[in-house]
Amino acid sequence: MIDPRTRVYMFVLGLAVLAFVLNLVRTRRLQERYALLWLLAGVGLTLAPVFIGQIDRFAYMLGFAYPPALLLMLAVVGLLLIIFQLSLTISHNSDHLKVLTQELGLLRHEVERLAADVDALRGEPVPQNPQQEEQARG
Repeated sequence: MIDPRTRVYMFVLGLAVLAFVLNLVRTRRLQERYALLWLLAGVGLTLAPVFIGQIDRFAYMLGFAYPPALLLMLAVVGLLLIIFQLSLTISHNSDHLKVLTQELGLLRHEVERLAADVDALRGEPVPQNPQQEEQARG
């Protein structure tokens, strides 16, 4: 059985995690979709010391010889879910960044073409590449 002081520490730690995550969401430094798993972790930390007897019985029922191993397994699975969520976000952002970069290249090409057309209408010499254009200005 866990020492009562340790239970209090775990409970306070869970409340601190909940308060920290809620404050980050409130100040818009953490989006709600990312906060969900962290809030679940905070709730788990807060409720685990309260229901430690039931958790121990559940762990034995599942076949765990050492009940804290169940909590460790749940923590690892939770962290893997957070990593998976972040990996999905990185993949999405990478694809989005590639599309934006391609669109920017096309827009730059179009602006250069339009600038060349304007220069041609004014009768000014048209530089062949951006380096010549910079030298002409400088």
